[in-house]
Amino acid sequence: MTHGLVVVALAGLAGLAAASPVRAQVSVSSPYLDIVARYQSGDQAKAVADMAAYPTSGLRDRARKDLRDLTCQVLCGTADCRRARAEKPAEFERVLEAWSASMPAAAALHVDTAIQAQADERRDVAEAHRQLALELVDLMETELAAPAGGTSPIARPRIADGPAFSGPTTTGPDPQIARRAQASQLVTLLSIWLLQLRGDLPQIQAPLARAQQRFPQDPLVALALGSLHEAHAAPNALVEASAGRQGNLEKWRQEERAYRLAQALAAYHQAVALDPTLAETHLRLGHVLLLAGKADEADAAFARASAETGDRRWGYLAEMLRADGADARGDRGAARQRYQAALGAWPDAQSPVLALSRLEASDGDWPAAQARLSTLTPRAGGRAEDPWWAYGFGQAWRIDAGLATLRRLVVR
Repeated sequence: MTHGLVVVALAGLAGLAAASPVRAQVSVSSPYLDIVARYQSGDQAKAVADMAAYPTSGLRDRARKDLRDLTCQVLCGTADCRRARAEKPAEFERVLEAWSASMPAAAALHVDTAIQAQADERRDVAEAHRQLALELVDLMETELAAPAGGTSPIARPRIADGPAFSGPTTTGPDPQIARRAQASQLVTLLSIWLLQLRGDLPQIQAPLARAQQRFPQDPLVALALGSLHEAHAAPNALVEASAGRQGNLEKWRQEERAYRLAQALAAYHQAVALDPTLAETHLRLGHVLLLAGKADEADAAFARASAETGDRRWGYLAEMLRADGADARGDRGAARQRYQAALGAWPDAQSPVLALSRLEASDGDWPAAQARLSTLTPRAGGRAEDPWWAYGFGQAWRIDAGLATLRRLVVR
């Protein structure tokens, strides 16, 4: 099989390679790199299917060997990349060119495969590819972080809010560095969102800590941190976390809840400071304020969430959370009004219909409650459905848009 990635890299350096035309014809056998090349060429569905069928045993070593060592062997005559960097700097520039194309594509392919494997309920396969995607981000940091020529580090581009992320952002003298930076950012975030989708709270902490170090100015990282603490404060999470503990469990749960809510507030305030226009942050900030008993501050945050965007998702969720707050305070009239407003914002939603039917039933109006329930349609499932059901999954609703942007970044 032809080593497509090296050939592509050399084709882009035809002028530099004129003195060594034979190198451009080098071919090697590498099924793994062929799949990566297919993904990079735009045939992502086939590449993901092929990678999902690839044995996960030994995959980590195969990826590192083919992406890094094999490229050095082909272009520099040695698989020792440190030696190649030191002894053959001109040839090693071509290695860096090949790496800058292949590593982001491979990382994107593995996180894409992880998400598909998770959807297919192949959790072990999903986890293997998720971990490998993050390891390739580490490899990019090690091998490609510093711009050539000793110039100052390139600031990482920030991913904007919206139905699809903006990008790539051209930053600094080398636009490829900006593309790599954004690809790394998206791979890391997608890995975190996949764990949110699973509800796997313990595993989120490690990749999230790395994301905080790498992307301290990214509001989506701060938002994910807040969502993690908010999820830990949920009643079911507190009950699970207290299993096996000794002493006064109720006291521990109260203290843990207060701690988690405080940490969530701090993270959401940081996200607001980084990007005041990120509507989701204001909404989640409002929810945590509501849980903390700060109803007036919560209402202000909900209003800000609706004002910062024309996306009806946030207006709908703000009305639902306001309605729940009014319901909890015993203000049934305000709750009913808010649930009606939420239904107006998202007519296909099931949750406000259920809430209104419950209010009517508790008022003793059983015919109205029954008639309300008769309007419900079966849930179709999927992340595009009623956003109320997806709130507890953090930013996992962004997976589709994140993948679409990541694929655009790595296609050549």
